[in-house]
Amino acid sequence: MADTVKKGKKGLTYTGLVLLLVFAAVTVLSFVFYNQINDPVNGWFVISEENSAILNFVYSIAPKLINTAQVLFVTLLVLYVVCFIIAKVFKNTPRRITIGKLVNSIVKVVIWVACVIAVLAVWGFNVGALIASAGVLTLIIGLGMQSLIADVVAGIFLVCDGTLQVGDIVTIDGWRGTVQEIGIRNTKLINYSGDIRVANNSTIKVFINQSREDSYPTVIVGIPYEENLQHVKEVFETNKEKIKEMCPCLLSDIDFNGVEELADSSVNLHFGAKCKEGDFFAAQRQMRGAIKTVFEENGICVPFPQIVLHEEEKK
Repeated sequence: MADTVKKGKKGLTYTGLVLLLVFAAVTVLSFVFYNQINDPVNGWFVISEENSAILNFVYSIAPKLINTAQVLFVTLLVLYVVCFIIAKVFKNTPRRITIGKLVNSIVKVVIWVACVIAVLAVWGFNVGALIASAGVLTLIIGLGMQSLIADVVAGIFLVCDGTLQVGDIVTIDGWRGTVQEIGIRNTKLINYSGDIRVANNSTIKVFINQSREDSYPTVIVGIPYEENLQHVKEVFETNKEKIKEMCPCLLSDIDFNGVEELADSSVNLHFGAKCKEGDFFAAQRQMRGAIKTVFEENGICVPFPQIVLHEEEKK
């Protein structure tokens, strides 16, 4: 799963680098052949009545396309440099990485907005009028995008409070996963099977952060009613170290917490130990297997459902 994610990220990076190289080549060539491109009299793209309408149209937009490529090249270059600096500055600790990802998201939005404005200017739009009307437009958008603003504010508070960080294992609305990213609008979780859940930041009201302390996985193991409970305790205590060696994910000895339930066909015993949250499910599986193996080696059978029938004696 992790390899798949890494490959996806590399794919996106390679695509961006290819685009960067293409735009860089166009930019270099536009400077080398500046006069041929921009000269309205002797240049390559001279509009003439002798040309067809389609050719004149191509000539009219060609310089704009080249200038657009220049803007995109500068945008991608700035984007890569800024993201590289952010990645180098915000690293080493989960909190710094989380802040870095949020700053990275904000910076990307700002850079691409500036790119759009520059491209509009290249194509002859009155950018000054657009910027002047941005106040009114922002007010209109703000009234219609209150949920988006709430998501952004909630994301900033999540990062600043430090209650949620990239790499934390959390449970949100009953869904357990590792925090992959805290963006300006949503938070991404990925679970052990590779499923990704995206939750809007403003909807994260209550969550359980399971990464700050060691976890305590528990297992229930049943024994037959005929088995002597004291004998089972002695077997467990005698083989405690052996069981621990069979469970490499555990950070502590296994605790025998007594009888959990008097079930229909078994006496259910409760066991538990400490482990890292990322090893929670693996630790449970290892404990069940180790306890079952030791019990069977000492003649303690695993119970199975049984039905006892009593036949009334005929008088």
